[in-house]
Amino acid sequence: MTSKTICILFAESYGVSPTELAAERTLATVPFAGRYRLIDFVLSSLVKARIDEIGVITKEHYGSLSDHLGWGKDWDLDRKNGGLKILTPFTKAESASTRNRSKIDALLSVKRFIEKADADYIILSDSNLVMNIDFESMLQYHVDRAADITVLYQTKVCPNHTGCVIDMDESGCVIDAYYSSIQHMEPQNAAFGVYIINKSLLLSLLDRAYTFGWVDFDRDFITKNLNKLKVFGFAHEGFSAVINTVTDYYDASMKVLNRETRHELFYGDTPIFTRVKNSVPTIYGFDGKVSNSLIADGCKIDGEINNCIIFRDVVVEKGAVLNNCIIMQNTVIQSEARLNCVITDKDVVIGGGHALSGYQTYPFVIAKGQNV
Repeated sequence: MTSKTICILFAESYGVSPTELAAERTLATVPFAGRYRLIDFVLSSLVKARIDEIGVITKEHYGSLSDHLGWGKDWDLDRKNGGLKILTPFTKAESASTRNRSKIDALLSVKRFIEKADADYIILSDSNLVMNIDFESMLQYHVDRAADITVLYQTKVCPNHTGCVIDMDESGCVIDAYYSSIQHMEPQNAAFGVYIINKSLLLSLLDRAYTFGWVDFDRDFITKNLNKLKVFGFAHEGFSAVINTVTDYYDASMKVLNRETRHELFYGDTPIFTRVKNSVPTIYGFDGKVSNSLIADGCKIDGEINNCIIFRDVVVEKGAVLNNCIIMQNTVIQSEARLNCVITDKDVVIGGGHALSGYQTYPFVIAKGQNV
């Protein structure tokens, strides 16, 4: 079954303003949990389901994406046939003013790739998802119900959700789909931006999208066609996080410090693959103190670290104190610095004696390569 299925991943979250962390990279390659990138979670779930032909649609700033994915070797996707392909932005002159406004524009730009694919079903997925997705069960669910489109969702309280919400009947058939733009404190069926759609239907809808100027996938492909198509919802069980904002990123990162969440994500039956980097073990000095933190390889820890995530090759000098922080690769925290609720991008230097603080709902972000 999976040999007749391909996947198209969106490296950006269309319709969402780029965050400070995605200013010079795609949202898919924002670093996460000490050694991973956001795209690793969806890619690993696809590999587990034996989906071995994957196209990643880029938009801009995709140098880090190309560097991270390479030819897909670390995910066993370096194949002569199929495998991993990075689909770069289209450059037709007539589309220059509107290109990549939305997922539909992006799909139109790779329509030839879809037409040539030897597949009956297409998985369309965002890459900004921290979760283990059971694509094999979702695909079987889609086939068993002879569905036209299957939408991945989860029923939970998610006050910050501003995307698509679906309502279903007892059989799981979607009877209503709409956007949620206000905070809700009651459970709702929040869609994740993951769909399974029949290839022939997708191509037909793309033709209509080009004809009528459709730009929004949920509104124009799903909501407008609920009375014509068989659309079903497939429920996700377990931990999930959608990363659109810095607050989303910080909240999800801090939840990974919880043992149960960490074990569900990384020690379940879906191994999370990433680009392998061989580095020396972390060195902990006599004055180093660490509690409830994730520390990657190659670091030198001589300060105090509490409830933090530390990426590779970070230096924390003697007397520095870090609380509730996310410190990315090659950052140097000099002696006597005090940091609380701070996110540093790569290659940052924090001067000795400096005190920086954000808040849990509004962490302080330092851009890549800055000296503070």
